[in-house]
Amino acid sequence: MIIQIHHTTRYDYEGPVSFSDHQLRVCPRSDHALKWIDFTVKTHPQSNQRWLRDVYNNPVWVCNFGLQESQELVFEVALKLEIARENPFNFILDPHGLHYPLKYQAIEREALKPYIEHAVIGSATVLDWFYQAVPSPVTHSEIVTFISDLNQALRRDIRYLRREEEGVQSPDETLKLRAGSCRDMAWLMIAVCRQLGLAARFVSGYLYVPEPEEAEEGVQALINRAAGSMHAWVEIYLPGAGWKGFDPTNGILADSLFIPCSVALDPIGAAPTVGRYFAKKETHSKMHFTLSISAGPHPA
Repeated sequence: MIIQIHHTTRYDYEGPVSFSDHQLRVCPRSDHALKWIDFTVKTHPQSNQRWLRDVYNNPVWVCNFGLQESQELVFEVALKLEIARENPFNFILDPHGLHYPLKYQAIEREALKPYIEHAVIGSATVLDWFYQAVPSPVTHSEIVTFISDLNQALRRDIRYLRREEEGVQSPDETLKLRAGSCRDMAWLMIAVCRQLGLAARFVSGYLYVPEPEEAEEGVQALINRAAGSMHAWVEIYLPGAGWKGFDPTNGILADSLFIPCSVALDPIGAAPTVGRYFAKKETHSKMHFTLSISAGPHPA
C-alpha cells in the first residue's frame, strides 16, 4: 500500500525573530514493513538541512536558519511511503511473558530498566483509577488481554480533547479532567504500565484511517478520534513479540497503519518539532497545523 502524507506547520510571531536549529521528528522509522519512497521538507525562511540519529535512533531532520529574521516560520513536509499490511496479533509470546504479573528475564529487565523504572511525575492517583477500571487488575492469564483491558478503559473513561498547545498534562490532571489529547492519554497509560512493572515507551507518528470502502473485508472501519493531527500511542515490550503498540485514544492494538516517527522515554524526547526563537523584546507566537493522509497509486 502506498501512503501519501502532507502537512504544514506554521508559527506566526508578533515581530521579527531569529531561530536556533530546529529538529523535526516527522519522517517515519523504516523497517521490514515500511519503506520511504520520497521525503521532502520546505521551509520559510530557507534553511540548510541535514540528517542525524538521536539517542533513541529516531531519524531527525535538522534545519539551520543562520542569522535570518522573519515574522513566520513554516515547515512543509511531503512524504510518500510503502507499507505492508500486517496482522498485529501475528506473534508468539515466550513462556515467561504469557501472564500478568509479567516477570522479565534478567537480561531483558536490565535493557528495559529505564522504561520500567523512570518515574512519571504527577501520577499518584493512576493505580486508584486502574484498580476499579479493569475487570482483573491483580492477575490475568493472558497478558495481551490484560493490557487491552487497560487500553479500552482509557478509551472509555477519557474524553478526547484536541489541544494545540505544547506539552502534556500530568496523568493525575488527565484523570481529574477525564479529558485529554492523544499524547495525554498515552502518557497516562505509560504511567500505569510502569507502576505495574511493564516496560512502556512513548510513540509519536501518523495514523492512516482508510475510507469505509477501502477497509478490509470483515473489518469494521476505524473512526479516529484524533483525525487531523499527528498521533501518539504507547509501545509495551512483550517477550517473544517485542515492542507492541497500543492506542488508548481509540482503544485498539496498533497495526501497520500506525506509522511511527519517533519513540522515546517520555513525550519530550519524541516531540515532532523542537527549536527556539530569539527576539529583542517579549514576542509571542501562534502555531497553525494542517495534515492530510491518503492512499496513493501503486508504482508502475
